[in-house]
Amino acid sequence: MKVLLTGATGYIGSAVTEHLAAAGHQVVALTRGAEPQPGRTWYAQRVGDTADPASLADAVTPEIEAVIHLAPPSGDEDVDTAVIEALAAPLRGTGRPFVYTSGVWVLGATGDAQEVGEEAPTDPIGIVGYRPRIEQRVLAEVAEGVRAVVVRPGIVYGRGGGIPAILVDRARGRGVPEYYGEEGVRWPTVHVDDLAELFVAAVARAEAGTVWHGVGEAAVPVRDLARAAGRAAGVLAVPLAVPVEQAAEVFGPLFADALALDQSVSGAAARTVLGWRPERPGAVEELVSGSYRPVEVFGAPDSPEADAEVAAIRRLVAEVEHARQNELVDRFLSLFRRQDPVWTTGHGKRLSGFDEIAAYTQKVLPGASAESTAVYDVERVLFLRPDVAAVNVRQQPVRPDGTRIAVRPEGRPCYLLVKEDGAWRIGAAQNTLVAD
Repeated sequence: MKVLLTGATGYIGSAVTEHLAAAGHQVVALTRGAEPQPGRTWYAQRVGDTADPASLADAVTPEIEAVIHLAPPSGDEDVDTAVIEALAAPLRGTGRPFVYTSGVWVLGATGDAQEVGEEAPTDPIGIVGYRPRIEQRVLAEVAEGVRAVVVRPGIVYGRGGGIPAILVDRARGRGVPEYYGEEGVRWPTVHVDDLAELFVAAVARAEAGTVWHGVGEAAVPVRDLARAAGRAAGVLAVPLAVPVEQAAEVFGPLFADALALDQSVSGAAARTVLGWRPERPGAVEELVSGSYRPVEVFGAPDSPEADAEVAAIRRLVAEVEHARQNELVDRFLSLFRRQDPVWTTGHGKRLSGFDEIAAYTQKVLPGASAESTAVYDVERVLFLRPDVAAVNVRQQPVRPDGTRIAVRPEGRPCYLLVKEDGAWRIGAAQNTLVAD
């Protein structure tokens, strides 16, 4: 299918382009200029600007079999309505899909309701005040023979971008993670690659006149996201609640209200009806050990699975952290290979073989996190072979509330990992304390 895509160069549009192409579709990108953009997986490129609806008159030619409108709204209802007219008119009477991108902010605060669905009435906050009327304008095209569909993404994250990147930048710049509004604020979230797959499913299978919530996690506490953003920024501190009025001085009142919006939104319908499967890491995990905290990688396997191997290694180290913080002896030991592992502790105690490591762990791990624990961040990965990797880790001592213990030295574990039966395991580990 030849798909005209507005917003093709944007954060979400870039991911949608890749997933459409991977599904066998041909992406015709609508761009403001005609300059070639090397590296894009576009079939063709057409010039037009959604801020100038008249420029779109020739964008939807007869060979275009679908339109996905991802470009952000202009802020002018008349302009956005004219854009819908320009893009949808050539599709009338064809039954071809027109997929419009809205957002869950049109629902407003969901209050005590848990995981509201697509049938919930709209109650838009100011920043998207007229968006429900644009949604209805799109859906009215069904009567004109267009397979019109609306997708409402949650807060999009992943690939180091989206609104969570703002939290990371603010934590890095201010030296403390922050969130906005009340402590109990929750955001519905979706990984950008999962969302891209929803657009592919919608353009292929969604029935005319339907609305879909693109939500992977229904209600993620923003305080948890702020703490994770601080971790990504290297700031281990208790998140600071910023009043909306104060946030408005930085972001403007409309966006500040959006950041403080409490919602619980369901994405179950798309899973059930369209077969959508959002399977990427959740927003907190992605902030802590994903794209918001880059890792230096050397000697990566020459294969498309290289990124997946690095992600699997990061998950293993996250499991080390989880097991140690929660004093899970069996879980911690399961991360070692059974055949002749070796481990040297930060205090220089050398342990050889699984049984010796197990005996030591069973002795020292219970009760070890009562007053302090540690966080573990992968900093470098060196692949010695596709199935053997040396991993440098930064180990920072923290209190149970996650704040950094400044008077305690850091550790610099080096793990030698071995991949056996499809899973990475610790073959050897050396921890070194950092002396001032």
